Amino acid sequence: MRDIPSAAARAIIIAALLALGSLPLPAAGKASQSSQADIVVLIDPLETQGESFRQLIADAAEYKLRTLGLATEVVAASSADAEKPLPQARARGATVALVCRYVVEGQQMDVTLGWYDAKTGSSAAIVQTTGQMDLHLDNVILSALDQILAKVHDRVAALSASHASDPSLAAAKTGLPSITIITPGATRPPAGQAHRVLLSGGFAPFLPTGAASYYFSLGYLPSLLASVFLDTPVGPVGLGLYAGMDYFTATGFQDYSNTYLLPIGIDIRYELGGAVLRPFFHVTGGPAFLVMVTGAQGTFTSVLPFLKSGIGLEVLMTPSLGVSTLVDYDVYFVMPYLVMGFSPSINMGLHL
Repeated sequence: MRDIPSAAARAIIIAALLALGSLPLPAAGKASQSSQADIVVLIDPLETQGESFRQLIADAAEYKLRTLGLATEVVAASSADAEKPLPQARARGATVALVCRYVVEGQQMDVTLGWYDAKTGSSAAIVQTTGQMDLHLDNVILSALDQILAKVHDRVAALSASHASDPSLAAAKTGLPSITIITPGATRPPAGQAHRVLLSGGFAPFLPTGAASYYFSLGYLPSLLASVFLDTPVGPVGLGLYAGMDYFTATGFQDYSNTYLLPIGIDIRYELGGAVLRPFFHVTGGPAFLVMVTGAQGTFTSVLPFLKSGIGLEVLMTPSLGVSTLVDYDVYFVMPYLVMGFSPSINMGLHL
């Protein structure tokens, strides 16, 4: 059994690919649904240990192709398609299949790229390379793509020239062919449709600020969140239900209390997107149930509004399991004084 890459190595790779995503890309229209792709790209991890890197490879390939002005589109396919790429290309009206196959062995990744041309019915170019699972892995992948594209430069130029006068193709403005990237088992849903459900649980200390900090101790805030995400033109947007229990003690001149604030509200979350690293912003609001158990005056209850917002960063450890850090600022509208404070949390999330 080969070793699975450590979390530290994954974090390094994520940072490198995030740097790719932050670089400016030239404008390239998305391939028309009605037009046929010129090049079909199939990505095959060869074994399940490399499954979590599939989207990272796709992102790197997409970045390289877009820097060349090539339009991209993600469609679903099985991993067996990589064994016979030309039938997949012909089925989509394409003349070229570009296959990316890789395998993870310990802290090393072996990558093989193959360019298959329907005109000749065989492989026109093969590039094989090996890279360490570290900060330079993105450069290894991009370098391999550069090598294989250089080997078939004339073919790419010919494909581009054949569509230079066809305004119906999305890539015609760039003078380069359109490309379809196939990642087996993954498909990009239409904008506005639900594409995943997030179930998350976390824990945070509540650090009171303002007037409340003179009376309230450090609080403890466990929480739960259930969210449905929609793929929108501006990125993934989640709409969910948030619930928590904020517990702290308050000490006055003559009495003390054990205080419970139970917020239940609607959460709206916006993600910047990404294969593994997902920065996000959220805002939550709704009613909070206040329960104060005092030492001398009994128990008081009330319902009051609350609002919290913050920024966070989620790292996917597997395609369905993520760990996120989040820094929130919470406001409970207890009159005449507001109860306010920071609540930095760590959360575990399950993506369904």
